[in-house]
Amino acid sequence: MIEVWQLAEGVVLRPEAFGGMAFHRQRGFTLEVDSKAYDFLRACFTPRPLPPPGHPAARLVPRLVHLGFLRPVEAAAERAEGVPDMPWPGDGITLSAPETVHLAITARCNQACVSCYVPRQDVGPELTAADWCNAIEQWARMRVFQVAVGGGEPLLYEGLFEVLACAHGHGIVPNLTTNGALLTTDTVRQLERAGVARVNMNWNGPGDGPTTQPTPTRALQLLLDSAMQVGVNLLITPVLLPQLPHVLARLYALGLRRVTLLRPKPPAIPTPEGAAWYETKRLHRADLLRLRAVLNAWQRALHLEVDCALVNLMGDASPKLLRRRGVYGCTAGRRICTVWPDGRVTPCSFLADLCAGDVQHTPFVKLWAQGENWEALRNPATRSQDGCASCAVALQCPPRAWQVLCRGRGMSALWD
Repeated sequence: MIEVWQLAEGVVLRPEAFGGMAFHRQRGFTLEVDSKAYDFLRACFTPRPLPPPGHPAARLVPRLVHLGFLRPVEAAAERAEGVPDMPWPGDGITLSAPETVHLAITARCNQACVSCYVPRQDVGPELTAADWCNAIEQWARMRVFQVAVGGGEPLLYEGLFEVLACAHGHGIVPNLTTNGALLTTDTVRQLERAGVARVNMNWNGPGDGPTTQPTPTRALQLLLDSAMQVGVNLLITPVLLPQLPHVLARLYALGLRRVTLLRPKPPAIPTPEGAAWYETKRLHRADLLRLRAVLNAWQRALHLEVDCALVNLMGDASPKLLRRRGVYGCTAGRRICTVWPDGRVTPCSFLADLCAGDVQHTPFVKLWAQGENWEALRNPATRSQDGCASCAVALQCPPRAWQVLCRGRGMSALWD
């Protein structure tokens, strides 16, 4: 009897200039494939036998099965969901649509962290829930895979659960980042009902001193007891670094398996207080080498993620291996973007002044395709200048243009 296989129900396809992308909604996992493999995946909307050994997609099939992208079926039933025709197909460097939209739903917060990158000055009126749902409808047509909802503190936004449920209802996976102070049993249940896949809690407190002795706080325990995936964001400072193994051990003992490590960066809005904070919190070369040793020791026990400013820790890995594992370094304006509370679209949360336009006045697909003011971020020629030319991970590191922009804000020490 010939086994018949089909794309799993939670898999979404999107064409790209290099071939296409497959996103697994339940697992939050993205695959990039060439044109031949993508054509095979498109054909798998209809149940079919696996390709013979000589087929161009045959080598990919075991991985697709292992990751849950293909499933065996008994009754042949073609999936109704098709593949969109993208108005702008991307160029192989910039995707046809963001993989993830970072949705800064409010600038308001119940904490006052010195290191916060959210510009609270000159922020216009917040978009309504209806405004966000209109933007979400546009993202769904473009096949945006996920929204990462943050702030400020997103739980202060009155229409939060409506916006999260809207994203889920349109097939976009909603995730949330919170400081946890406002979490209750009821809010956790509302997040579950709204379809939130993952919640990340920040451990840095009002004074930006991350908790060095994590305790099973009620908020974190509420999340761990839910059906959602749970992660913790750790801001790695010279104060925390010596205790990091103990911190990770405590988090592991609590039942946590996902940790995101963040590198201190100068605040987006320069102030004397922010500059002083950064000088005391920034990581030096010796700190980075020590951090890499800790990560190597814990990488099998925990699912560890690092932000793009730490990609230099992977300088001894081959570019091919990094790409296979989905490590692209800075993807601002190429694979992600941020939409601010007043509707402004910028390449990421740290480049809030590079505005491409406003979702209230311009269709998002046009803003993304034009990428106004984002040219340097999208130009690969900016990625291997000066001393970076011989580096194996130059293409994965934040582009030279991004560094120049940051240095104009007093951020030169970030790249030491």
